[in-house]
Amino acid sequence: MRHWSSQEKKQFIRLGLLVAGTVLVIGALALLCMPFFAKIEEPEFQQQFQKWVYSLGWKGCLILLGIQIFQIIIAFIPGEPVELLAGMLYGAWGGLMICLTGILMASTAIFFAVRKLGYPAVVRIFGKEKLDEFKFFNSAEKAEVVTFILFLIPGTPKDMLTYLAGISRIKPASFLFLSTFARIPSVVTSTLMGSTMSSGNWEMTVLIFLLTAAIGLVGILYKDRILHRLRR
Repeated sequence: MRHWSSQEKKQFIRLGLLVAGTVLVIGALALLCMPFFAKIEEPEFQQQFQKWVYSLGWKGCLILLGIQIFQIIIAFIPGEPVELLAGMLYGAWGGLMICLTGILMASTAIFFAVRKLGYPAVVRIFGKEKLDEFKFFNSAEKAEVVTFILFLIPGTPKDMLTYLAGISRIKPASFLFLSTFARIPSVVTSTLMGSTMSSGNWEMTVLIFLLTAAIGLVGILYKDRILHRLRR
């Protein structure tokens, strides 16, 4: 049985405290902000929030950017309501730019934090059973191809995969570019829907919704097959 040196014990204790502290902070923030994210899907609340953001001027853009960053970091919170709201407030393309900026900033922070904290931190957040479903992502030889496919197809837990990327073989620049680029179709459909809702163009809103639902259905039907191929 291997005996740990005092220096190794100290490093392990520091890592454990850092991981525990990080989990506690994220958990506390999630609990504090959960009422907001629960209401953000309500049309009445969206209108009130829209008026408030407009009254803040350029600061409102920063607030929305902060919400997008927070949503990615927490990972358990769905991103679609935030993207819809971004489209309602700043239009399809303005909302897309804000969302992609937030995604890139949050993904960068998560990636390098996980590279520092290691696998135990990710296990504490998501649980080993959930991570085992995507363990092939950590050791995939063609990490770039796997990353692009996973972030492109609907239904995959993209925010959780951002954490997993930090302990995979992929290079930071490759991951950040590919994962952000692969999210564009999903994000732009949400921001475009939000924009048409804001302008009262309900026919286009319904059309985009039906198109998105059809693509999502195809993604759900073929997701397991794609994941099976990637595991092999």
